[in-house]
Amino acid sequence: MKFLFVVLAFFFCAEAFAQQKTIDSLQQLLSKEKSDTQRINLSLQLANIHRFSNVDTALLLGSFALQQAIKIKFKKGEGFAWHTLGIIHDIQGHYDSALFNYQKALRIFESANIEKGKATALLSIGGYYYYQSDFAKGADYMLQALRINDAINDKEGLGATYNNLGSLYMDKKDYPNALQYLKKALAIKQLLNQGRNLASTMNNIGNVYYDTKRSDSALFWYQQSLQNSEQYENKRGIATARSNIGNIYFDKEQYTNALTAYENALQIDRERSNQEGIAINLINSGHARVKLKQYDKSIPLLKEGLQILKGIDFKFHEQNALKFLAEAYAGKGDNGNAYNYLQQYINMHDSVYTQESNQRVAEMQALYETEKKDKQILLLNKEKEVQHKTNIFLIVLAALILLLGLILWNRYHFKQKTNRLLAAKNAELQTLNATKDKLFAIVAHDLKNPLSAFRSITQNLSDNKLQISKEEIDFFIGRLNQSANQLYDLLQNLLNWAISQIGKLPFTPEKISLAELAADNTRLFQNNLMQKNQQVSVNINESFYVWADRNMIKTVVRNLLSNAVKFTPDGGKIELSVVQKKEELHFCVADSGIGISAEDISKLFKVEEDVNTVGQSAEKGTGLGLILCKELIEKNKGRIWAESTAGKGSRFIFALPVAAN
Repeated sequence: MKFLFVVLAFFFCAEAFAQQKTIDSLQQLLSKEKSDTQRINLSLQLANIHRFSNVDTALLLGSFALQQAIKIKFKKGEGFAWHTLGIIHDIQGHYDSALFNYQKALRIFESANIEKGKATALLSIGGYYYYQSDFAKGADYMLQALRINDAINDKEGLGATYNNLGSLYMDKKDYPNALQYLKKALAIKQLLNQGRNLASTMNNIGNVYYDTKRSDSALFWYQQSLQNSEQYENKRGIATARSNIGNIYFDKEQYTNALTAYENALQIDRERSNQEGIAINLINSGHARVKLKQYDKSIPLLKEGLQILKGIDFKFHEQNALKFLAEAYAGKGDNGNAYNYLQQYINMHDSVYTQESNQRVAEMQALYETEKKDKQILLLNKEKEVQHKTNIFLIVLAALILLLGLILWNRYHFKQKTNRLLAAKNAELQTLNATKDKLFAIVAHDLKNPLSAFRSITQNLSDNKLQISKEEIDFFIGRLNQSANQLYDLLQNLLNWAISQIGKLPFTPEKISLAELAADNTRLFQNNLMQKNQQVSVNINESFYVWADRNMIKTVVRNLLSNAVKFTPDGGKIELSVVQKKEELHFCVADSGIGISAEDISKLFKVEEDVNTVGQSAEKGTGLGLILCKELIEKNKGRIWAESTAGKGSRFIFALPVAAN
């Protein structure tokens, strides 16, 4: 059984007076104050501070304020004195006495036309009926208080009213409305820096989450409420939070821990003589002992709690006590008493929750919303005449501002558009310039060298055709073949790159085997490998497949393998391998060549960079092959990169998505 907090509204905010230092300061002011009205106000402030921790002192201060207010006919002070005494009786569980005081306060506030006082008393009366399970009447008084607080824009009063309405809707199982009102209350209290008053709303938010089976969120808000209560020595809040935390243990079937929490809360409530708290914690403790099968110990606790609840006419919790007594007697095997208490529980439950009460709460809410809209319409009608005189001026002013805004926006938009266009053109020019330089470099280097070799070899053959030996002919033929292969690879890369630049390169993805692709490319370079006495190892699982265009990936592997052969010295090693990482396959071409410095690696794969100076090998390149590789890999939704250290070889890696089975 959880505890609910319904705020007992009061006029004099006690937030700033929670500490003993402030109490001493107020007492000094009271002893020195000469003004009767100020002495009454100070007495009520002190009473509200002591109401949670020292009830007797609070009663004395409240009674003193009431006598003085009546004596000097200070209606405002008299009304809040009656109300403060009502709060103190309410905390003690003397609900009928509390209602009497609230009603006295309401009559005084109505006679003196004190709107804030009326809202305060109405809210407290609504809380009384709420505790008596008369939800319709409770909602009626609370909504009256809400209307007044809304009209006078009393933030403090709105916070208290939202808190109480949240509690009421929570008991009606209307959790969205309950949470909405409670969070509004919490926001207002935090805005007004009402630290001491936060515990009640935090507790009620915890109750909403508890009822909606979100125990972790409920525990968080109960612990927040407990910390706040301990900070301000709020014994009522401490007892409530501990009891509700006990409910979390109970739901987790940790009945011993739950019993400890309930008994701690019970001890505090006995010290405070809080009849409601005593009754609820007795019932909670009794229920925990029922679950622990300690029936003989549970029944006296439940009966004592039930007796107290009957004395304060708290039907909402009476039904729970009756239910748990039926469960305890059933556990003992006493079916007669079990049936008797079960029947009482059913009757009580039906009287508390009736369809008529639910309908009445909904009607009250609808009435409040309708009245609020009517007031807004009335206010608009009163302002209509004034607005009519200023409408023409405002329309003209708005039109001028709009026209000026449009002009400025158009100028700004045009400037931004021009800047974006210039930036795009600059980037395009840079790319075109880099492409031009790249093509010139290709013609100057990759095309020149093989053609020069052709010219030199054919010249030697022509000049010495009669004196050339068979060994020399074989050598020249090998050189010619090498130059022809270089020219073919260059022209193939140039062709593919040019086609890719105009978007005409065919793209036909399919499921391809990386092991098969590696083997095919390795066979193409057998002659080159034999000439340089290089060893190639292929370590690729035959089950590795990717979804990509076969010709494109074959071109990539051929370029990477060609570079590895080119930049690996005679007798070196080259390895082709594939590893799977999550949803990708990483294809690596590693060599034992000269390696690449970190500075030079950053130049690779970029058309605007000059790579003629990269590496220490006599065999240079323009980097067109790597640029083509990058475009082809990215077209297949992959990525490519290089890893190397100068003098320790290089690793060129591309990643592609794994093909689905």
